[in-house]
Amino acid sequence: SESGEFAARQWNLQLFRAWREAYQRFTLQIWLNVLLNIALFVPLGFLLPLLSKLFRKWYATLSAGFVVSLLIELTQLLTARGMCDVDDLFTNTLGAMLGWCAAMFVLALHQKSRAWPRYCALPAAFALALSAIFTSYAAQPYGNLRDASVITADLSGVRWSVDFALDENRTTVWVYQAQALDNAGADRFAAEFAAAHGVEFPNVDYYDDTALYMDHSTGDFLNITLHDGTWEYWISDSIAPVLDVPPQDVSEEFLRETLDNFGFSVPADTAFTLSPYGETSYRAVFSADLLPTEGGFLHGTLTCVLDAQDDGKAELSRLENRITALAPVREEPILSPAQALAALQAGKSFDGAWFAQSAQQIEVRSCTLDYLSDSKGFYQPVYRFELSLSGQSGGITDAVDYVPALF
Repeated sequence: SESGEFAARQWNLQLFRAWREAYQRFTLQIWLNVLLNIALFVPLGFLLPLLSKLFRKWYATLSAGFVVSLLIELTQLLTARGMCDVDDLFTNTLGAMLGWCAAMFVLALHQKSRAWPRYCALPAAFALALSAIFTSYAAQPYGNLRDASVITADLSGVRWSVDFALDENRTTVWVYQAQALDNAGADRFAAEFAAAHGVEFPNVDYYDDTALYMDHSTGDFLNITLHDGTWEYWISDSIAPVLDVPPQDVSEEFLRETLDNFGFSVPADTAFTLSPYGETSYRAVFSADLLPTEGGFLHGTLTCVLDAQDDGKAELSRLENRITALAPVREEPILSPAQALAALQAGKSFDGAWFAQSAQQIEVRSCTLDYLSDSKGFYQPVYRFELSLSGQSGGITDAVDYVPALF
């Protein structure tokens, strides 16, 4: 955590929230955050009964693990470093008891005691619970929408304004799947990408669902998302295309030609928008909305970040290609738009918790069907709401929120 002026006291008092978030996102790193909090206290629970007979009583070790973890969490709260988390308190204490079970099992075997089976109960229950979690996830036909909230927000104090009618009839739509890459496939893509643009990526890292290719000396960075093959590229100044017009004057045809010369062909029939992005940059977006292609559809956005230079010209500094090829998998029933609005107002959207803290009035401007990728590489239907938020301090903030559509 940051110190000094950036320090802030943070806490979570919702038990098992970390577990629900780990299940929702289902990545290796987020599960490690949970499991390593357990493993952290296993040595404490193992050593205490070996050092003192007092701690061979289960309640003594449980109390010791609880108190030590509580002191850590309170220290984090008082010093504003890290988060005071009731989930950490639970997982640390569980780790201490797992360590105690292991030590008592070893002692029972050493003393040739017939009591050893009782020390297997907690580890067996823990292993069974973990197996049930991972088995239930594997049995799901689709993955989880990783950005979806794991809690229901309390929006009872928010006033809503909806000036248009929403259809109350449910229908069915297709669920799609993208072509995933493994690490080797991402390496091949990065090698071809580097060769095509005359760059090198001497540093490579793999983090959960992302392969990171880097050249810190030049500033070329390529991030590839494995589950759908999309990517993001930060372009070094040495090869970044420069357009002979200011960012706000870049036309669709001119940008298409520039991208084509740079080695990126934008799919035909994509929609084009250009909007401010920060103080001196603009963002040009090509959007593909399930455009038919051979064997499936193209869906997503290609975003170009255009930075203003001192001479008034625009430099293409970053490309974010989220257009991916999708193949239809199965037709599924979905909520009606009216039901999706009801879910939004009930706090069951992606960003409901943020609205509960920052908005007093919300105007719903539009509701459209969109698709987002899930944790298994499927593209699920979601309802996309464009909103205007009014808070206590006045002013209006535009926002976009999503509600899962699968029924």
